[in-house]
Amino acid sequence: MKITCKQSDMSRGLSVVSHAVATRSTLPVLSNILMATDDNRLRLSATNLEIGITCWVPAQVAEEGSLTVPARLLTEFVGGLPQGAIDMTLPSGSYTLSVKSNRSAANIKGMDAGEFPTIPSADSSEPPVLLDAATLKEMIGQVAFAAATDETRPIFTGVFTQIAEDKVTLAAADSYRLAVRSTSLAANGHPTGDILIPARTLTELARILPSEGTVQMVVTPNRSQVLFHSEGMDLISRLIDGAFPAYQRIMPQSHETRAVLDTAEFRAAAKSVALFAKDSNNIVTLTIEPGKADGAEPGTVMMQATAEELGDNTTVLNAAVDGKGLRIMFNVRYLTDVLAVIDTPEVALELESPQKPGVVRPVGATDYTYVIMPMHTIR
Repeated sequence: MKITCKQSDMSRGLSVVSHAVATRSTLPVLSNILMATDDNRLRLSATNLEIGITCWVPAQVAEEGSLTVPARLLTEFVGGLPQGAIDMTLPSGSYTLSVKSNRSAANIKGMDAGEFPTIPSADSSEPPVLLDAATLKEMIGQVAFAAATDETRPIFTGVFTQIAEDKVTLAAADSYRLAVRSTSLAANGHPTGDILIPARTLTELARILPSEGTVQMVVTPNRSQVLFHSEGMDLISRLIDGAFPAYQRIMPQSHETRAVLDTAEFRAAAKSVALFAKDSNNIVTLTIEPGKADGAEPGTVMMQATAEELGDNTTVLNAAVDGKGLRIMFNVRYLTDVLAVIDTPEVALELESPQKPGVVRPVGATDYTYVIMPMHTIR
């Protein structure tokens, strides 16, 4: 193998595929990146057997070949090279890759490419689901964090993905909260149905997706894998087998109290009280009071948290409150998580009673809903 490519292109490609490198595995080859010539490009691939990422790097290919090399070593070495051309050479019959720039050279010992697992493709005659890359990144950011991390409940570690003719919906839950986000789709004859994608897969996808352009999503005919393709990059992942609960049943359909707050102020207040809630199971008490009927005084949302050894914190926010006053307890971390991913100027908090789930919605957007369970009853 003999190829030449730009340092910036190689570094970017290695950074992308490194997200799929196994960090702990009994198979040493899974700590490597597969390098293989592919027409006039260099194909980089990595897999941890749950997800696989392939990235293509523009290159001048003088001799065809392939090899697997230690991911961390190659990524850090190439990342430290100066801008410019990199020459990479693998002599016939050798497993040592020579990497040279204009002022540095290294010989990196690798392994036979034949030992690297085959990364399945998701070839399908069915048309893909076409998604806007920026929108998909935003959707993942607003939903994936709500999935469970407890592997004993595998269904809840996934993001339920519902594909309809005119929209796609992502939903994730961990028994204490639920996040749901949808976006419209152009009707292009794509297949419809429901799949369950590991939340970790989508989190890694969001990290490597471009900030613009189109993403193609293809589900294998046996519905065991999903492939995401954007220009120069593929990510393939297994799907979780199982039925996601009917989340629509727990989404409140009405409310007795609605408070509209400034998002930035609410976010800052939640972070502030969270400092004092750590030692008390993250409990924060919200007391919502309507304003005066004559408009002389605005409504308020008071947030309180107490730590026996540290002290307490009370923050009062002005709010437009409709309905009756109410006190309720939440896990403050569940509030800070959702407020971190809402970018509308105002956010609405909708409540029915201290015993029932509350809802957080961005004001002016109808495509995102976040449901949060109360900690316990306040009388």
